[in-house]
Amino acid sequence: MSDRKTERLINLTLALLSTRRFLKKNQILDTVFGYEGSQEAKERMFERDKDDLRSLGIEIEVGDLDNFFEDEPGYRIPQKSYELVVPELTPRELAIISIAANLWNDSAFAPNAQSGIRKLQSLGIPATSELDFKLKYRFENPSELLETITKAIANRSTIMFSYDSKSLSERRVNPFKVIFWNDFWYLIGMDLDRAEIRLFKLSRFVSNITLCKKSKSYEIPQDFDVNNYLPKNEPEITHVAKIVIAKDAALILRNSGKFLKEDADGDVYEFAYTNESAFLREIIWHGNSVKILEPENLVDSLISRLKVGA
Repeated sequence: MSDRKTERLINLTLALLSTRRFLKKNQILDTVFGYEGSQEAKERMFERDKDDLRSLGIEIEVGDLDNFFEDEPGYRIPQKSYELVVPELTPRELAIISIAANLWNDSAFAPNAQSGIRKLQSLGIPATSELDFKLKYRFENPSELLETITKAIANRSTIMFSYDSKSLSERRVNPFKVIFWNDFWYLIGMDLDRAEIRLFKLSRFVSNITLCKKSKSYEIPQDFDVNNYLPKNEPEITHVAKIVIAKDAALILRNSGKFLKEDADGDVYEFAYTNESAFLREIIWHGNSVKILEPENLVDSLISRLKVGA
C-alpha cells in the first residue's frame, strides 16, 4: 500500500470517527485530504477505501441524515466499535503495538488530518478530535529509547539522559532492566549520583540517551529482583503552563485549558500537563496561534525542539 493511500485511509478514519452525525459522500470528498482528480475518480477511490477499512475490521455505519426525508445516505464510524481492549501480550508484542499506536497518534494530529476536522466544523458539522475511544493500555513511543537501553544492558554500559522529575536533572544510570508495568514502560537501574537502584518512567525522558562507549563497566547483582522496586502506585507529576491563544484560534486546545483573562495578544489560558513532550507537540502544531508565557523551562524546551527541526 502506498504512503499516499495509507495517509488517506487514516484521514478518512479520523473524519468518520470524529463526526457525531452521518457524513454525506460529497462532504467526505471535499473535506478529507487525499481525494484528488475528477469527481468520478474520487468516488471510485472512496468506494475502494471503504472496502479496505471494512477488510481491516473497521465498522462503517451507513444511515440517513434525517429519518423523515429520503436524503443521500451518510457514513460514520461508531466510536464504541473502535475501542480496543488489549489482551495478554508478550513484551515484544507490546513494543510493536506501542510503536504502531505512536504512528497513529502522529498521523491523527498531522495538519492534513486536522484540517479536515476544521473544515467539518466550519460547515456546522459537529466534529472533534477529542475522541472518546481509548486503548485499555496507554502507550508511549519507546522504540528508540528501548533500542538504546537494551544495547546498554547487553554491553553493561552506563547511560546518561535528562529526566523530568520535580526538577529537570541529568541522570547517570547503570541500566539493569526495562519493563512494561502498570501501563507504562520503565527502566530500573543504579542511579550513580544517588548511589541507589531507582525506577525511571520512559515517558519522562526529555532528551535522547547518551550511551557510554566503555562496555562491561558494571555487573547486575545476582540477587536483583525487579519486584522489589515497583511501587504500588506512582503519582503523576503535574506541571502548569500559561499560554496566550490568538483570538478565534485553537478551539480544541482551549477546551482542555482554563480561561484566565484577555490581553492585547489574545486570551490567556492555564493548562495542566504531565508529559512535556506530548504537550509541546500539541503547542507546535498550532504554530503562531499560541505563545507560551510560563514556565520558562517549557519555553526553553520549545526553542530547543524548533532549532532541532529547523
